[in-house]
Amino acid sequence: ELFSLAAESVVSGLEFVYGRDITPGNMNEIKEYMDKYHMKCFDVLPNLFGREEYVHGSITSTDPKVRQKAKDEIREVIGVTKQIGGNMLNIWAGQDGYDYPFEIDYLKAWENMVLALQEVADCDPSVKLALEYKFKEPRIHCFISTVSKAILLAEAVKKPNVGVILDTGHAIMAYENASESLALLKMFGNRLFGMHINDTRPDWDWDLNVGAFHFLDTLEWLYWVDKVGYDDFYTLDIWPARMDTVDAIKESIEWIKAMRRALARIGDRKIEEMIAERRPVKAMQIIREAVFG
Repeated sequence: ELFSLAAESVVSGLEFVYGRDITPGNMNEIKEYMDKYHMKCFDVLPNLFGREEYVHGSITSTDPKVRQKAKDEIREVIGVTKQIGGNMLNIWAGQDGYDYPFEIDYLKAWENMVLALQEVADCDPSVKLALEYKFKEPRIHCFISTVSKAILLAEAVKKPNVGVILDTGHAIMAYENASESLALLKMFGNRLFGMHINDTRPDWDWDLNVGAFHFLDTLEWLYWVDKVGYDDFYTLDIWPARMDTVDAIKESIEWIKAMRRALARIGDRKIEEMIAERRPVKAMQIIREAVFG
């Protein structure tokens, strides 16, 4: 059903959560369906966030046995990812954080995180490990919460196969400008490995359809996606509650295409001039005319 829905939605790649979407028992079947529907694997997520044993953290757990289990799961997912034709893991360590003062040794937690990522990154340097940052939820304070922290962590790990996934909704939650976040990832080690695109309000990770609230921000972000040289998947991370899933996916794709057409009507040269002049009202006029005529 997943693959038929994906094909109907005109998508060309999929993201999997290990243990939920893909398991050792269905791995071969998944690969057969991927070949049948001409799908590629964007990435696979080790389930470091949904298992009961990680409720107090995975790679930052104070229990060495739990940390080892998390590292073993990442190693296992590296193998699974390669077997289905993928080359990237999404490391969303959602339970790695804290809620209260005096709850955790911050230095030790970050040290454990760096050491764990160094260890698993060396398992197979051809497989990318992409850190997905999120400001909050399920913890009040997530360790990997902003683009700056994600970059700092990647720099501390010092492995070329460790980078970052930028989720536009997570950037909004962190009060970031996702375009600037792209620029930072480009400037500090070319760390952009993948993207999740959606929309939200800053208060929560609502995973809404593209363009629902932040049209101009998304328009600028699409310009900067090209500016930094990203040419891989645009991964829709939306939660189409109370609506048809296929319709929501298709409409989000159409919004992306429509925004790209608007950017093309303006042209890169004109956009560069707009930015150089730093005249926001003039820029708004040019954008309005390109979008609405």
